[in-house]
Amino acid sequence: MIEIDRESITPMYLQLASVLRERIRRGEIPVGRRIPSHHELEQETGGAISRRTIKSAIDVLAAEGTVQGVQGKGVFVVAVPDAPPSTETPEADESVD
Repeated sequence: MIEIDRESITPMYLQLASVLRERIRRGEIPVGRRIPSHHELEQETGGAISRRTIKSAIDVLAAEGTVQGVQGKGVFVVAVPDAPPSTETPEADESVD
């Protein structure tokens, strides 16, 4: 089940794009594999988002070069997106010269 927060300031299409991006990074949807169809994604969200919103999320992933549509076959993963920037700060170097 994909959780979409309707109250979030982050648009729903970006939330969905983020979920799909993470699935690809973790290898749940490997390069060369088709991502779930619009209908499947709609079901995974419990009908919380429209097909237009799903298309917008897929368009984001396509624009960044992660997925590519193949007419009549679906949308396929073509690249693993870069890992998000680390939120951890590097530890200070405590060595004394």
